[in-house]
Amino acid sequence: MNEFWVETYEKMDSADRTRLTRCIHMLLGHTFLLSDVYDEEEKTMKGNSDYRLVERYLDWVRSYLEMAGWTVLQNRNLGVIYIESQYGSDRVRLNQITTVFLLAIRLLYDEEREKLAIRKEITLTTEDVVGRLQSFGTFQKKPSDTDMTEAFRVLSRYNLIHRIEGDWKEAECRFLVLPSIALALDGEVIKRIFDSLSTPEDGETAPLTEDAEDGEPEEENS
Repeated sequence: MNEFWVETYEKMDSADRTRLTRCIHMLLGHTFLLSDVYDEEEKTMKGNSDYRLVERYLDWVRSYLEMAGWTVLQNRNLGVIYIESQYGSDRVRLNQITTVFLLAIRLLYDEEREKLAIRKEITLTTEDVVGRLQSFGTFQKKPSDTDMTEAFRVLSRYNLIHRIEGDWKEAECRFLVLPSIALALDGEVIKRIFDSLSTPEDGETAPLTEDAEDGEPEEENS
């Protein structure tokens, strides 16, 4: 343990130590920590105090997680702090339906973001996503309610989307697409997914960390 880490830890008050422990567990379980979160009571986006805390101690958190093989990154423009494995492992293996849902949502996000000057989030409906998937020719018919719900649930778990109204399986279900979606897929991955849309196999990976408390998605070992 280096001197900087020890000195910083000793200067923290007990409340910050407790919250940082919780925030680190959140990063390990959900990959992305966002500067703004949706307030369920006020129905609007509000500043995230957990993000501000991690940002204040970012060098300390980096030093701590580096020992366990994680790199902590920050995109200030998007307002996202996230982690990546230094060993290329701990990636989530998404099934095909979840993969193409992620791709469709990312493309819709990019299109809508071009129209927005300030906001980093956009709002979509389940119908928007299914319509885009059908335009790909990926599915001859609408995916089952179970498959749709599971795909949305996985993406929500990793702080890529956030449901604000309705059930996932309903066409009018509304959800926020969070700026972390821009960091979950790079251009090369998007091209590979496009090239493999007709391949009925699982296996596309995204840089999302595995949560040991939930058996899905499956972790890919290197």
